[in-house]
Amino acid sequence: MTKLKYILLNIIFVPIIGLGQNVCFSKQKVLDDIKYLQSKLIDKHPNIHIYSSKEEFSDFFENIAIQDSLTELEVYNLITTSNEVIKDGHTLFYPSRKWTENNNLNGLFIPLQPFWDGSKLYVSKNYSLSDELQIGAEIVSINGIESSVLIQSMLKRMMRDGNNFNYATWVLNTFFYEYFSYFYGCSEGYVIKIVTGGLEKDLLVKGMAKTKLFENIKNNKRGIDKGIYLEIDKEKSTGILTIKDWHTDVLKSYYKQKFIPEIKKAINIIESENIQNLIIDVRDNQGGKLKYSKYLLSYLLNEPFELVEQYYKKKNGTILDCNGPQSGIHQPMSRNFKGNVYVLINGGSFSNSGIFSSVLRKHQRAIFIGEETGGSEFVLCGSQKRITLPNTGIEIDLPRLQFMIKSKKDNEYRSIIPDYYIKPKIEYIIEQKDKDLEFVFELINNSKQ
Repeated sequence: MTKLKYILLNIIFVPIIGLGQNVCFSKQKVLDDIKYLQSKLIDKHPNIHIYSSKEEFSDFFENIAIQDSLTELEVYNLITTSNEVIKDGHTLFYPSRKWTENNNLNGLFIPLQPFWDGSKLYVSKNYSLSDELQIGAEIVSINGIESSVLIQSMLKRMMRDGNNFNYATWVLNTFFYEYFSYFYGCSEGYVIKIVTGGLEKDLLVKGMAKTKLFENIKNNKRGIDKGIYLEIDKEKSTGILTIKDWHTDVLKSYYKQKFIPEIKKAINIIESENIQNLIIDVRDNQGGKLKYSKYLLSYLLNEPFELVEQYYKKKNGTILDCNGPQSGIHQPMSRNFKGNVYVLINGGSFSNSGIFSSVLRKHQRAIFIGEETGGSEFVLCGSQKRITLPNTGIEIDLPRLQFMIKSKKDNEYRSIIPDYYIKPKIEYIIEQKDKDLEFVFELINNSKQ
């Protein structure tokens, strides 16, 4: 097997005088932290050899070379390249707590949300005070860094399961301002080269404090501001059940909702309206509690089911069977839904949304529309514990539990591939069109005919 080449610190980095630039770590301290991370992964992480062989993993860490002392941002950029061999979407890297607190308090963030379509970067949402940053404008470069180079550099350092970059891409398209600050720092201003009307133009966009940025993001939101809600189309005998989050705390604190009472309410309406087609929207839903997907699945399935076939943990480098949340066989409700089920998915459908979708597919109970989900249809990790690298203070959420959702096929750990793929396009964002939902209604109409 070809050995990995030496990994040099070759970060594409435009000097931005930002937070963390004056703190440096010696070459030895950084190398010691890398060894510490490697040992923790070997001892505790149950998924590190799912996508990378032991040889690839070992070669990667042993061949990291550093030429000199590094700043905090440079250390973060270097250490996150380990995602190339970890390849686990639940292994998360954060800058040091001190750096993050300082960044959140004093940093001036890039005030936009871009959309990366796989080849070009566009303005998806503008949170700045500049009217020139028009929705749909192509972003050629930011601070002199070509957009394709910028995105690829960030993606290689992002969390993902295997070689599926859909979740990582979704994260950048949603939280670009945050991860841009992690990799490139904050600045008083950002030079953004855009193309509008066939002409290139350099815009100097002022950085924005996080409190003001969050306020603008909230004001920019469209649609129904609920975590769980049901819409009914009586004419088409169709219900659209949107689930934005499976987390108890998010539903309670942000949306002022509780999962099971909201689903019970939705079920009563579905039954009273004699709904024949149920569309379940778990796009942008990054996961949460398994007991909630179990509850909804018990209404959708008419036979006993498992959420997870087997759990494993790692102890001193050895994989062991163990118990996990919602283990065992689960029974369907006595009054379950017998109509057609359609599920809307995208790269942000991750973790518990992936498990929910995987179980439906295993029982051939739904038609999936949209994009490939993040994560894997067969295996993922969870139950993270945070560790801190002793010298640099970089924090890592390290999974301790492996979820074997269902038996793999031919060593393939792909995620949920939609039955009908709808490629997202900037035109749909500009026109505010939901092409996934439009397509489902076409399927329903065609099935009636």
